[in-house]
Amino acid sequence: RRAFRYGDPTANLTLKASAVEPDVRAEAQQTLSLGEDRCVLAANLSVEITRAGVFDLSFVAPEGYDVEAISGVALSQWTEAKTAAGRLITMHLTGKAIGSQTFAINLAGPGVKTARAWNVPQVTIREAAKQRGTLLLAPEQGMRLQVGQREGLTQLDPQRAGINDKGALLFEQLQAPCSLTLDIEQVEPW
Repeated sequence: RRAFRYGDPTANLTLKASAVEPDVRAEAQQTLSLGEDRCVLAANLSVEITRAGVFDLSFVAPEGYDVEAISGVALSQWTEAKTAAGRLITMHLTGKAIGSQTFAINLAGPGVKTARAWNVPQVTIREAAKQRGTLLLAPEQGMRLQVGQREGLTQLDPQRAGINDKGALLFEQLQAPCSLTLDIEQVEPW
């Protein structure tokens, strides 16, 4: 440290300014409805943006899934672009958004009958430093789901959460990204 007097000809002062980066955190309630003909992924997102505003948010669409609808008060429009990571969905906001924002995302994909080590699709906001939430798997009648590998998720009891759908599985997301694989089989009627 060195003290300078005002008017000292040997004094030298250098300042550096840098932009404040936004802090984005997301809470997602995701429901995947599994069927033989079609699967639907519905995600209700609550996004908290602090320190600085953002103009858009994005996620990589799960392979084989198409956007049916995206809505939110702060949403102006959404676009899709192909990248090395996959199809990037960008949600353009009405302006520089800060504070709490909510979005509803509906994606539809191909159905599944039987599969081994099937990757469960999810929506993960790329700009979020932290994403938590729940993931509910709701199979149609005649489907049996068996958990394979999971990372970043804890399995919960669906009945304790008030979900009485037969065969449903409920998970709490602890980190993003997370992954889950399922073994899916058809149960014959009797």
